Amino acid sequence: MKHDHWKLFSWNLTALDDADIPLPHGLLLRPASKSDEAAVQALVALAFSTDAQWTGSYSRIASALQERLHEAFRSQHNPALVILHGTRIIAAACFSTEAEAENHLYCGPCVLPEYRSRGLGAALLLGSLRTLKDLGIHVARAVVKDNTTASKFVYPKFRSVSEPYEAEPFSAIR
Repeated sequence: MKHDHWKLFSWNLTALDDADIPLPHGLLLRPASKSDEAAVQALVALAFSTDAQWTGSYSRIASALQERLHEAFRSQHNPALVILHGTRIIAAACFSTEAEAENHLYCGPCVLPEYRSRGLGAALLLGSLRTLKDLGIHVARAVVKDNTTASKFVYPKFRSVSEPYEAEPFSAIR
């Protein structure tokens, strides 16, 4: 079995600036409602399974990730953010609102393949960080597979700090 390398990113939310990332015309960022769970689950599965950087790795984390997303929608008032194009959810980020969570960004910003490379991942990341800050969380953390687009181009934004992460991030539901 191939061993994946992971990185832990963290953000000091007290130092998060007020800069905005404008979305392309016609797109809307909003909090997810509980009724959005099925669409968010399907989007996350499609985003990971169609990303060549996750080939082989996604199958090992899929079940645990799906359970984490379900738990977030079941137990949290603010489980996720979504980006809509009309009424279609085209991007989502699901997170933990527990202050001491080891991984606040369960799936990170997930964007449908046909909408990638438009700044939506950065907009979702910033929105997620702001949501966590508004909930009183001072430090947000995210675990991501090393050498992926997210680890190279999305998570380094907003003055993050990264370090190697040795544990298997989705081995147990916390």
